[in-house]
Amino acid sequence: MKKLISFIRVNTNNDEYTQTQINGIKQYLIQNSLELHSSVKVEVNVPNEEQNMLVLLEDCKKGCTVLVYDINVFGRTTASILKMINHLLDNDVRIISIQQNLDLVDKNDMLTKMILGMIGMTISLEKDLMSLRTKEALTAKKLDGVHLGKPKGTIQKSKFDLQRDKIEELLGLGLSVRKIAKILGYNNHIGLNNYVKKRNIREDVEAKRIA
Repeated sequence: MKKLISFIRVNTNNDEYTQTQINGIKQYLIQNSLELHSSVKVEVNVPNEEQNMLVLLEDCKKGCTVLVYDINVFGRTTASILKMINHLLDNDVRIISIQQNLDLVDKNDMLTKMILGMIGMTISLEKDLMSLRTKEALTAKKLDGVHLGKPKGTIQKSKFDLQRDKIEELLGLGLSVRKIAKILGYNNHIGLNNYVKKRNIREDVEAKRIA
């Protein structure tokens, strides 16, 4: 076997997970009378640290073999695992996973093609099931009388919010909404008019004037 590199995904919040990988790889090496060329350990404690795994790609040269205890070390989701596997295979890197008893040689290998196809099908199935579960959950809420979407009367953020003080000032001077829109550079005064009405800005201006 050419250059053999072990890859261990380290999680400081789960020492048992890390140690299981180390022990499993050691046992595999002894049973198969193999020696490592090097070992790559990447710390991934939270999802956004998965980008750290790019270190593995830097150490993997064309023609080497990556040994992992569990194929799940490549990512948190099936899609991210498949992406990493494809990237390694595209760079002529062989992948051995002890736990799943997988030996992914290259993309021209029939067994490897079958495995990649199965992983792809799993991703598609996961997406379909997630979509189905979401629809079922929404339907159940509707049947229970739960109102979906934003609560009635919720006022969304608007581009006019940034100039609300100026809008109130100009309304206080007696300018029309059409004129205000022109002064502030808005092409459509209708949107501004709706903004003023929904937020009762005229009433607020009048209340401030009286006070």
